[in-house]
Amino acid sequence: MTGTVELDADGAHLLIRFPYREDLVAAVKELPGRRWDPKQKVWRVPATHAEQVFTVLSRHLFEFAPEIPSLLAGTLQAKPVERPRPRAAAGTAPRPEPMPLASAAPGLAPSGTDDKPALAVSALNALVRDGLRQLFPEAFWVVGEIVDFDKSAGRQHRFFQLVEKARGEARPLAAVEVALFASAAERLLPALERHEPPLVLRDGLEVRVLVRIDLWAATGRYQIVVQDVDPSFTLGKLALTREQILRELAQKGLAQRNRQLGFPLPARRIGVLTSPDADGWNDFLRHVQEAQVGLDVTLYPIRVQGRDLKPMLLAGLRWFAARADEFDVVCIVRGGGSRTDLAWFDDRDVALAVAQHPLKIVVGIGHQRDQSVLDAIAHSEKTPTAVAELLVRGVQEARAEVVDRARRLQAAIADLMLRERNALATLARGVHRASTARLADSRRGLTLAGTSIAAAARSCLQRAGERLRQHATALTHRTERLFDRHRAQLDQQATRSRLLDPTRVLARGFTIVRDAAGKVLPGIARLAKDQRIRVQWRDGHADAHVDHIHENGS
Repeated sequence: MTGTVELDADGAHLLIRFPYREDLVAAVKELPGRRWDPKQKVWRVPATHAEQVFTVLSRHLFEFAPEIPSLLAGTLQAKPVERPRPRAAAGTAPRPEPMPLASAAPGLAPSGTDDKPALAVSALNALVRDGLRQLFPEAFWVVGEIVDFDKSAGRQHRFFQLVEKARGEARPLAAVEVALFASAAERLLPALERHEPPLVLRDGLEVRVLVRIDLWAATGRYQIVVQDVDPSFTLGKLALTREQILRELAQKGLAQRNRQLGFPLPARRIGVLTSPDADGWNDFLRHVQEAQVGLDVTLYPIRVQGRDLKPMLLAGLRWFAARADEFDVVCIVRGGGSRTDLAWFDDRDVALAVAQHPLKIVVGIGHQRDQSVLDAIAHSEKTPTAVAELLVRGVQEARAEVVDRARRLQAAIADLMLRERNALATLARGVHRASTARLADSRRGLTLAGTSIAAAARSCLQRAGERLRQHATALTHRTERLFDRHRAQLDQQATRSRLLDPTRVLARGFTIVRDAAGKVLPGIARLAKDQRIRVQWRDGHADAHVDHIHENGS
């Protein structure tokens, strides 16, 4: 259940509740008189618009309160029944008018107190359905953009919308409910996939379909039922869009800008934009890992088809552009698919982002027969595996080039070393001969110089010896005279020492007076009263105490 529709207690408003979803909010905003109630957190729509509410929200699987169908019946009964009188198309017979209300006797019901008959809801819906079938008795072609087709994937019957949009506008000008029943789907969808090129219906495609008018009597919902699809119309539209984008890029000088960026040699730091769940990513990664050439791969996950592809792809391109110095190339890969699946890449904003990207872009988003705008403006490979092979081959070729250059360098160095070795050997022989000759000349010169030096040395030594003998004789005479003079002086000193020897003085009866420290006191001036003194005689000494001091003349 998507949401609920209830009748307010005042009976004047319908209350619409649902968890926030952008597409549902947009649908509710299309309802007349809608108003958001922030206190109750519900949308309020006047009950007089119950029919529009039911028409819009029933296709989104809203649950309606039991009183809503009766309200719808009352609303429809209150409206006058108008008989449409469409003009006949040129070249066709006039279509019969709808059956008058009075002729629908089986669907009439008594109205209670009023004698006028009233229609039951089922009878009314049956009348409208029959009227529509009479107005459009034959199938006709309708052109529009598919909406909500992907939501019914896997179901037996496919229900979606066709919308008409103004150029450059996101909001549709008009929409119609579409039913593709199982019988037609089992016939049409495989046939479209077998078409050359193949076509797979999806949201966002503009299609031309053969339909007939119908109305589901149980709900009163008007719809068109698909009977056939014109694949050439859709494929032609896609091709036209592609050509318009390429023409604009060429006018801006961007068509070949990214293609002309050179490949780093080798490209090892690889950025990848793809879905981690896609087979193309698994093929790419497996081939890179098996090659074992040292590629550093960084995955930025995106959706590779559907409405989320564009914003996620643009965000990924911006992320790698902001880190351009950390990567060598960026790869956009996905597995093969139909032409309409790849058409998600035929977008003007995506093309501009790729064309102006600072890094080399490599694309592998389809098989060879499937070409997108990106294949025309970037380096293109057939498949994700081919992209991986390109990167692996680049590293292998760079490695082989390095090995080849190393071998050639080694050979050149070996040849150079051989030539230099030969030149050095020749030079060494020349140096040896020159050195031998020079040494011989030097040896002869040294011999002559040695003879001359020896003679000069002998002459010099003789002269020096004579001078030494003369100096020795003079020195001997001077030394003898000096010894005689000092011997006389020593004799005089010995005599004086004997005369001044204290022992000899003491032997004559004299004494020596010393203080307590043992110093000689030569005079009375150095004595002090009460001083301790020592008096020394020839044969001993005595300690004394100074009681009185008497100087001469006192």
